[in-house]
Amino acid sequence: MYDMTADRENNRLYIDLAGRMDAEEIEAAAEAAVSEAETLDDEFDIINDLSGFKPPSPEAAEPIKDAQGTLREMGVDRVVRVIDEDTSTIVLHAFERRSTDVGYSGERADSVAEAERLLDTHEIAGYT
Repeated sequence: MYDMTADRENNRLYIDLAGRMDAEEIEAAAEAAVSEAETLDDEFDIINDLSGFKPPSPEAAEPIKDAQGTLREMGVDRVVRVIDEDTSTIVLHAFERRSTDVGYSGERADSVAEAERLLDTHEIAGYT
């Protein structure tokens, strides 16, 4: 399951990935993220909620890296990944490795509210 929401007022893209997603669903989610980001201005931020996401196969996850590269080219500024105690370290490392490959690094937060506060106050959180 996924949900993508562009908050035009705050120039922010919310990405919520949950459960175990197959290759088709990951591809659809990646396309939806890019489509929503197209409605935002340059230097937009992303809050990526991974707290309920289960790691897909490396092949199924390839569209994630493609989307990360496209979002970088579109002008993403900061990315905050929301995780909890159940978030797999495999998921965290895979997202960070892919984003680093395309030119950015993500911060982390324990909740969407904390991620919003970090972005609103321009604080820097620990990198994952």
